[in-house]
Amino acid sequence: MNSLRTYSLGLGVALAMIGTSAHALDLKKAEDAQLAMLKITGDISGKDVFKDWTTNIFAVVPGEAPKLILRMQGYNVLRLEKQKDGSWKSMSREVSYYQDVKTGKIIGKWLNPYIGEEVDVVQVANDPVNASFPSPKPNEKGPFENFVIKGEVATLQWDIPLRYPNALQGAEFEMESTGTTYLASEHFLYFANPKDVVSDKTTTTPVHYAWFRTGPWLPWMKMGQRPGYLIYSGNGKKLKSFDELPAEVREFTLKNFSAYTQAPKEFVTPNETSWSYYKKLKQTGQLPGPNPK
Repeated sequence: MNSLRTYSLGLGVALAMIGTSAHALDLKKAEDAQLAMLKITGDISGKDVFKDWTTNIFAVVPGEAPKLILRMQGYNVLRLEKQKDGSWKSMSREVSYYQDVKTGKIIGKWLNPYIGEEVDVVQVANDPVNASFPSPKPNEKGPFENFVIKGEVATLQWDIPLRYPNALQGAEFEMESTGTTYLASEHFLYFANPKDVVSDKTTTTPVHYAWFRTGPWLPWMKMGQRPGYLIYSGNGKKLKSFDELPAEVREFTLKNFSAYTQAPKEFVTPNETSWSYYKKLKQTGQLPGPNPK
């Protein structure tokens, strides 16, 4: 791991090499680094931004090699809003659709090889997925604002460990819950052109990214507390509009989740997850959820 001093020197040399102007963003300054981060994840003008993903999902069972069990495609639509105190609100919602490994088609049922039963698939429909970014203090960057620039590539890395009470607890969710505590992690690597990252002439930065996640069995898999977990390995990019999404994703969204064609207009809490969403569906008698015929 490089020291902060080494990182700062390397960043300064890299910025000099890409010819930054006197008015370009200075990634060594907390406020500018935050603005660069926001331009990567969204659009500081307030326009909706779509980011898609294509993902492989592996099951990891003790003593066995990880097994590819599902594919997944989806997207997030996000809007940024600057607050009077200089902080930012990020408002988004996201859908993701499980696919057959061989055909790539969106599925409504899945044969679980670990329990030998066919289960109903509940697609991902998280609304909201919101975040707040306080105005940074001088010389104090937040955890999501540290860039590394190597040659013609700027990288922004996010590692997000997660631990909190499981939304699914008790006898009502015996087969859907992996335990009283939800344990997972999310990992993002954003890649962009350094000149785009430090530009003060644009409101959003073109970006490709890699996404990696570890997480428990999904509730609809009906795995209970069986040992094991899931690995998600995916990638995606920022899109200009809903129309740039794959045709099957667009069609399925318009048919089943039409509200997800635009970002939320208001900032609300708490955030939705696949676990809280599943709980709502079950307690309101709406399982297995909207699925393709």
